[in-house]
Amino acid sequence: MAMKIIVNVFGTEFTLKRPVNLDLQSPTLRDVLLVLQRDEQGPWQRMIKEDLSLQEGCVILVNGRNIASLKKLETQIHDGDEITFTVLVAGG
Repeated sequence: MAMKIIVNVFGTEFTLKRPVNLDLQSPTLRDVLLVLQRDEQGPWQRMIKEDLSLQEGCVILVNGRNIASLKKLETQIHDGDEITFTVLVAGG
């Protein structure tokens, strides 16, 4: 079944908001990341490691919620969901 999600990337050097079409049945975030990893030009490559762990200071949100408060990489993804890759920034 085809589904469409939105992928956002907010970094210190780039911003991206792009619809992504997937042909996956009941995908988890892990499944989506494996698909995104195939696009070597995607800016999310700077945020996720080859083993799908996050670079230090990076966070993934699904519909505005940190995946650490969900089921991490096993979080179910649904048609219309929004996945955001971002970098934590602190200042004072």
